[in-house]
Amino acid sequence: MKFLKRLELYVSAIFTLGRIKGLSKETRARVDRLDQDMRNLSESLRQHDTLAEDLVKDYGREKAILERITQSNTALLARMCSDLSRRLDDVANNKRVVPDIAPAEFDLPTTDGFDLFKDTFYHRFENRYRGAPEEITRRLKVYLPDVEAAWIQTEKKPVLDLGCGRGEWLGLLDENGIKGFGVDLSPVQIEEALEYGLDVIQGNALQMLADQEDNSLSVISAHHLIEHLPFDAVAWITREALRVLAPGGLLLFETPNTRNVLVGATTFHTDPTHLKPMPEQVMEVLLETAGFNPINIHGLNPHERFGEFLSKSDFNDELAFLMFGPQDLAILGTKPIGD
Repeated sequence: MKFLKRLELYVSAIFTLGRIKGLSKETRARVDRLDQDMRNLSESLRQHDTLAEDLVKDYGREKAILERITQSNTALLARMCSDLSRRLDDVANNKRVVPDIAPAEFDLPTTDGFDLFKDTFYHRFENRYRGAPEEITRRLKVYLPDVEAAWIQTEKKPVLDLGCGRGEWLGLLDENGIKGFGVDLSPVQIEEALEYGLDVIQGNALQMLADQEDNSLSVISAHHLIEHLPFDAVAWITREALRVLAPGGLLLFETPNTRNVLVGATTFHTDPTHLKPMPEQVMEVLLETAGFNPINIHGLNPHERFGEFLSKSDFNDELAFLMFGPQDLAILGTKPIGD
């Protein structure tokens, strides 16, 4: 009996051992399969990482393209709205009109003698404080590359200078083979410009612009004019310029940079005919609204002591810019091509 019991235990142990070995083998197979699955998963993840990197790169490229398309579409929409608003004006009045945007003034009697007195004063004032014609011409040379590029782009259409004054800018253009003509209200300054053989007339700048044909000019320039005008006039000039310029043409404004503390606190107010500053934030949005693209704004003509203060180790650079940095702003807007 004991023998049978012992034999039963042996047989049971053998079967148990067999099951354990079977389970061990199955477990090892499962571990091997799991290891292979992990290797496969790792390879798959690596491939997915590569795919993800490619997708990120593709996304970046697509995003850049979409951003450019969005900017282009936004500029196109702005130009369409600007053109529609101008056409509404023309239809409503059955002709191209110049808005009545003169500021309210005390109603002085108009006399030829008093007009001559004011013109003579302003001509004398400019000659004394604006600078010698040679100095003004030297400063204006900075615009020649942009203007020449627009002139060539528009098949050498003429340049219109609004508020041409004594004609330094037109003279510089003429020296460089670029045909231009100008308009100014001051008969005294027009007379001086005529003495140099320049193509100028006395008249209203807004009316002169309104009289130009669509897509007929390469450049419309206005140096130190817009700060003399109400904002409505500046806005009207900007909108009308888009009609008159040929595709690729350039709108060029120069105005005092009142972010310069010395300009904003002193020299801007030296000229009694200045109405209000036209800061870069206002002008950028204005040109965007009209449909110009691209728009470039940069500072010009820093104070003669700017470099001196910028180089001082004990003088803050930002303060140097605020006090002695660019005294003028150049605002350049291009009429897009092919929209």
